[in-house]
Amino acid sequence: MCNEGGQVSDETEQLQRDLDELREAVLDDWVLITARGGDALRAFQNTFSWRVTRPLRVFRRFEKRVHEIGFVPSSQLAAAALARKLGKHR
Repeated sequence: MCNEGGQVSDETEQLQRDLDELREAVLDDWVLITARGGDALRAFQNTFSWRVTRPLRVFRRFEKRVHEIGFVPSSQLAAAALARKLGKHR
């Protein structure tokens, strides 16, 4: 799938390096936020981007769990968690 001397491979490697750098930056930020205590963490979780991406994070956790333990057990755990959450808000 390479063309002209490995161009696709070079682009893939560059994208992987860029992704690794972004992950490292997010991890560094997370370490700083958690080290500062609860107020900084709450401030971070109240940002627009954190709230908007929450459904994506929830889905990603569910997807990982499906791969680990299967769809039915994952669905049962998700339903139980939802029931607990809804019970708290009543």
